[in-house]
Parts: sequence; structure tokens; C-alpha cells
Amino acid sequence: MATGRKILLAVPDPAAVRTLTRALRQRGFQVSLAPDGARALEVAVLRHPHIVLFDEACGGIEARAFAQILTSNPRTEHVPVLLLTAQHDLEILRHYRDGFLRKPFNIDEAVSRIEHLCRRGETARELKGDGKEIEGGLAQLPLPDLLQILSMNRRTGRLAVEQGGVRGEIFLTSGQPKNARLNEVDGEKAFFRMLTWKEGAFAFTPGPPTARVRIDRPMEDALLEGARHSDERARWAPQLPAPESVVALAPGATLPIEPHPVTAEVLRVVSRPRRVSEVLDAAQAPDLEIMAALVSLLERKVLRVEDDDAAAAGPLLEPAEVHALRGRILRGRIATASLVVKVFVIGTGPKAGKHVLKTLRGLVAVASQPSSLRSGFGTLGRIEVSEALKVDVCMVPSADAARPLWRPFAAGAVGALLLDDDAPAMKLAQFFVAEQRLPAIVSGNGSGDHWTVLTRGPVGLKRVPAPTAVPAADLQGALKMLLRLTLAP
Repeated sequence: MATGRKILLAVPDPAAVRTLTRALRQRGFQVSLAPDGARALEVAVLRHPHIVLFDEACGGIEARAFAQILTSNPRTEHVPVLLLTAQHDLEILRHYRDGFLRKPFNIDEAVSRIEHLCRRGETARELKGDGKEIEGGLAQLPLPDLLQILSMNRRTGRLAVEQGGVRGEIFLTSGQPKNARLNEVDGEKAFFRMLTWKEGAFAFTPGPPTARVRIDRPMEDALLEGARHSDERARWAPQLPAPESVVALAPGATLPIEPHPVTAEVLRVVSRPRRVSEVLDAAQAPDLEIMAALVSLLERKVLRVEDDDAAAAGPLLEPAEVHALRGRILRGRIATASLVVKVFVIGTGPKAGKHVLKTLRGLVAVASQPSSLRSGFGTLGRIEVSEALKVDVCMVPSADAARPLWRPFAAGAVGALLLDDDAPAMKLAQFFVAEQRLPAIVSGNGSGDHWTVLTRGPVGLKRVPAPTAVPAADLQGALKMLLRLTLAP
């Protein structure tokens, strides 16, 4: 219930005012009305509403000028203004800091957006003061909104963001982005990637300014540019091979004499065959420019796809199986649009992780050299089974010293693939099977002919024939089997 929250409706349409007022008062809002822009300014300054819904049809003042006046007044600078508009030009609408609703609007959507902006405003008020830390979830407070709040409060420190085991950092000075880091990628490239994250967690910690400045844009400009990059990447992505596909210089291809700097960088990176995802990580240019260069080079036959098996391979699970798996995992929990589950790879040292990255089709590495290869702990990459289901392939050390990490990091796991059966690996397998009650598939000592399933029996662990025999080297088949075992009662 939104008890105590005040909203100003600057809406000239009486029918819309009646509908909105009824819905908002039912949710505890205190509603004030203004038929035009001039009256809306007066009420906003006198009553300090928590939010203003401003219809562009209001006379007396243009919507953008109204928002700028509120922002320039210290008494109202944090009051969000939600625009009600019939405009469809996204380039124009992006300049409205607090977003917009298109007419005719859905009342449930309108109330949801209003409540979201109120929560954002409450978070902004909580952040006042240099010593304040804050943490939360991106599903409740999207990253662009959080960054706007930190910018308005001129905060300095480090914002840690995590999604699906992948962790990034954004460094702010007086509310402005100065650097970002995501695995091996930093600067604007990392910043723009993280802006697309819809789920996960964040934690802001105040601290001194970063010494390494890689971003030279004010926050508003960086957010607008990030939104543009996101739209353009979505336009280029269908023209590229799958992220795990390998591209290489085509034999006998004529290279550009004076290539564009980004094109030259891409050609340098693919001097040896590389996955598309690796090219995006290894080249310093923004993802958008790299994607455009790759598309151009592929169209001109300068590059070719070396291994496009992933695009031709069948899905890990059929749609009905994805639906059934989601239902089993989400039983009793709130459904999400995209479910992320974990599968663990258990092996000795970085060799196992490198083998998985090389051979598991559809796996998009979190970086060109994931940190988990060195530490044995963390996420190697992600497989997108469908829009509704993603699989994060992870590692955790099998050494006894790492045992305290096993249980917390196993949250969200559906099973494990064992590439070794030495004593430490089998102890970790026993944890997954006997304690977590999850299926594990093991390939013997790495030289066996077929995978077998590890289950819990009366005397601990035992091996049983796999429901479907697959070659020991076929990681794809083993993963498919593991996911289907999760569907079993």
C-alpha cells in the first residue's frame, strides 16, 4: 500500500483523470489535480509531490520545459516526471529522464510505472549523505534508474553488479561514470553491456575516486548512448553467426588496403580463428562497432565461418521439455520470464574448464579467459537453451579447503558433469548427489567409452547405466542427458 505517497496528475482529460484517481486512491495515494502546466508548476512547488504524471496535451508549458524547471529547483529536483504522450519517436522520448507512457494507456501499466518511480525516489532519498551504502535487486530497481539516482546525489564510490554468477563494477566520481569493469573488459564497452542486465543484484559502496578513468561522458549522455548501442546491437545481431561460431580469414581473401581502425582491429584479432564472442571481448572498440565490422567483412568474403555446427545443431531441450523443466524448478516459487540454472563441471585444474569451453556447443564464455579457469571457482559461460531457460556452466574447487564454498555456490544447480574420478572429484560428486540430491554424470577416469549416471544408493554412491548411452567425449549429449534427468521424478 502506497500510504502517504503524493501524486500530481497534470492531465486535462476528465475521463483519464477519473480512472487514474480511482485506481491510485485505492492504492493509498494522495492525488492532486492540475488542468494545465502553469497550475501544475504551482502545485508541485507548494505540495512537493512524490511524483508528477504530466500529459503533453497540457497547455501553458511544454513537457520538457516543465521537467527542467522542477529539476533546477532544489525543492523539487528529485521529483520524477512521468510523461503521458502520443509521441512515437524514441530518440525524442529518451531525453525524458523518468520515462513515458504512450496514450491510450493501460491503467495497470500506468499504476505499476508510478509505483516503480515512487520506489526509485524513496531509494534516492535514502542515498542522501556520503556514508550511505545501498544494495538490492535489479528486477526491482533497473540499473539505469539506479545510476540516475547515484548521479543526482553526486555519489562517489563503487557499484558492484552481479548477474548469473557474472560480476561487474562501475566506478563513480561525483555521480559521473569514470570506469567500468566486466571480467577482462573495461571502460564504456563494459558499461554498455551491463546496462542491458535485467536481473541480478547490486551493492553500492562509497569510496575514493578511481585512479583509472576510462569513461569521459556525463551520466545522462552515457545512459542515452548505452540505450542507442543496445538498440543497434539488437539490429546487427541477427546478421552475425552465433556467438560460439568460429570466424577466420578466408583463404585467398583480399584484405582492405586502408581499413577503418575498427576493421583493422578486428582483422588483427582474427589473425587466428576465433569465436565471435572472443572477437567481441578481445577487440577494444565498442561491441556495436565490432559487430558492424564483422558483418561487413563476412559479406565481402574477407572472413568466413569455420565452424557453424552450433547453428545447425538441434536444441538441448524441446519446447515442451523446457516448459516442464521450468515448472519443476519453479514449483512453489514466483515465475520469472527467464530462468537461469547452473550445471557444474568437476575436474582437475584449468584443463577441464578449457576442454568444456572448447567442445561444448552453444557455450558463450563470460570472457576470452574466464577467471574461473585460474581460480577453479566461478562461471565459465552461458548456454541459451531458449528465451525462457539459460544454463550457466560453472566450476567450484574440489579441494577440501574449498568445501565451505560448495553449498552457497550450488544454489540454483541442477546437476554436475564430472571429467575426472580422482578422490577430490568424487568427494565433490558425493556432495552433489548425496547432500544436494542432484544427478551427476561421470565419464570414469576420462578414458571410458560411455558416460554413466551417479546416483544415491543404500551404501552411498553407485554407478548405474545411463538412460541413453552417449560417447564419453560428447559433452553436448551428456548435458542434454543431465537436463532430462532433472525432469525425472
